[in-house]
Amino acid sequence: MCKVFWVFVLFTIMVSCQQKESAYSILLNQEYPELYEQVFERNADSILTFTSHSDPFIREQAWRSLIQTPVADINDFITKVQYADTEEAWMALSTKELSEDQLNRLHDLWEQRTTFRKGISRVLGQQGNQASLDLLVRNFDSIIDQNHEFESALAISRLMMDYEISENTLHSILKYAAVLNEPDLYRAYFYGFYRGNQMVKDQDILKAIWDGYNWVENPQIKQYILRIAFRSDPAGTLEKLPVSDISSMNVQLAVELAMQVGKMEWNEKIGEIFTQLMEHKNPVVNEVALTNIESNSDKPSDFEDRIKELIIENDEKESSVRLSGIRSLTDASEYLALTDKLAEEDVYLLQKKLDIYRKALETDEYMSLLTGYAESENRMEVLFAAQALSQFWNGLPESEVNTERKEKVRSLVFDFLDQQDRSITYVTIPFMNTSELFGEGDFEKVKEYLSDYELPGDVEVFQVFGQFLKDTFEDEAQELINSLAAEGNIALNNTFKDQGWDIPESGDVSKSFRKPDWNRLVKLGPDPVWVLETGKGIIEIQMDVLSAPATISGMDSLTVSGAYNDVAFHRVVPNFVIQGGDIETGDGFGGPDFVVPTEASSLQYERGRVGIASAGTDTEGSQYFVMHDWAPHLNGRYTIIGEVISGMDVVDKIMVGDKVNKASWRVPEE
Repeated sequence: MCKVFWVFVLFTIMVSCQQKESAYSILLNQEYPELYEQVFERNADSILTFTSHSDPFIREQAWRSLIQTPVADINDFITKVQYADTEEAWMALSTKELSEDQLNRLHDLWEQRTTFRKGISRVLGQQGNQASLDLLVRNFDSIIDQNHEFESALAISRLMMDYEISENTLHSILKYAAVLNEPDLYRAYFYGFYRGNQMVKDQDILKAIWDGYNWVENPQIKQYILRIAFRSDPAGTLEKLPVSDISSMNVQLAVELAMQVGKMEWNEKIGEIFTQLMEHKNPVVNEVALTNIESNSDKPSDFEDRIKELIIENDEKESSVRLSGIRSLTDASEYLALTDKLAEEDVYLLQKKLDIYRKALETDEYMSLLTGYAESENRMEVLFAAQALSQFWNGLPESEVNTERKEKVRSLVFDFLDQQDRSITYVTIPFMNTSELFGEGDFEKVKEYLSDYELPGDVEVFQVFGQFLKDTFEDEAQELINSLAAEGNIALNNTFKDQGWDIPESGDVSKSFRKPDWNRLVKLGPDPVWVLETGKGIIEIQMDVLSAPATISGMDSLTVSGAYNDVAFHRVVPNFVIQGGDIETGDGFGGPDFVVPTEASSLQYERGRVGIASAGTDTEGSQYFVMHDWAPHLNGRYTIIGEVISGMDVVDKIMVGDKVNKASWRVPEE
């Protein structure tokens, strides 16, 4: 009897799994392709028909597709969003520009229909006006302890950065929020103070906020408290700050501390704080501390002995950190040999080597050094030389700028442009814009350089050229700008408009997207794990195939081919993101030979979430980023492919130049 029972159970499980697999297979092979034909066209009316589909996954994905799809009739769209009343639908509305009448309509709905408040608050936080803020604060008592409190709190906080709120009302909100021990809610209420420039003026509220630092255990709340308290009362906060546990502090909290004390005039306590930050085991913490030490001109000369002992002469510290230590010295001449040795380990470290030599060499010697690297056969060395030249020349005192040096720099710039390299050109153009080395007679030559690039692959080059042309050759360049605008690249035309160009309206040109391999996605399953093996450990990311099938299909093709192997993280912004996956150039300006559509998400950009980099809507390719921290200003703007389920400690240690040795899949067993 027992054996028969277990056979029955096993059979039931197998049938259930087969049915689930079958449903997933049907969804991807039959339903999703029909939807994506309209997504590729960005046809809002056609996509909207899928929002009433019988399958909930199709309905959700249709609304997500509308997040970054232009909509002609906003009033009708609001009605459809009301009817759906889902997170995805409200997020789609939150990305649309709304008129005052449309906002008033939402204000009336907020007061009349409590069930809509969560979604409407999300919209108001992105698109609201003064009346939106007045509505929310007027109803503050009814917001507390409701299912929409987080969205309403974040909306209030974001709107406070741009609109007026009375001191009494602000006092009431902050008094309530200051004693919260829920990290999501706390950060929502204080987001405007954390990200904006506001200071807490009320001393009682400031005391309540700082008291929270001592009794709250959550490091996310402590991080917010540190920035707000230091901005509002730097001297008082420094005096009260305990320093006994800084060397073992949470990474994000320690980075925040380093950035805040770096803005203050040096004293003995700041020296002790920076000492402990240098002793921290996390290299990113060391890096941020050293960057802020370097920028502090008040530090005593004997403090450099600590830098030498704890960082430069400490073989246990990473080469990148040791180079940052050398860079922070007033006189690094005794460590130039060590600089050369450390920088040999990784071409990305050349950036720090050039920074160190810039302080150690005379002007002409340094220009000769850059000239040498500009002639290198290694394109990364040329790129970093171009970046270093920009920083060097723009910081050179006027007394050292002469005709001979101007001509030499001008010649170097044209040498960089002659490389016909997207990345090198991109970093060179802003320098041309600020260096005053170029004038009217150079337009034809600049125009000739532009002819080497094509849309859509080189969109970033045209974007950065647009500002240079506007500032230097506006009249001559108008015809060229018009011809580029006529190609209908949405991202480029939006940039031109932001730069102040008057461009003719043109129909957007349909893009050629890489189509997903639906059968392959079926084999991967709905939530495969992407495994990134780095020199610092393994990062595992659980993917959400049904939310971003086009993106994940493209990444799968690159993973299977080995394209992600040995590719470095080219960008690290502490307490924000790490970014990698530039399989073409390794510097952030490259990608695969295809693009996929933006598959925007309704999810929050929380710590550990993984998104896809872009140069504008529908320009995504291979580059991905992993969030260090919550960043709601990204919401609705980028594709989210998944979330780190293991290895966030590795993410916290990643620095520029660290490589993914191998990328692979771990698919749940069938």
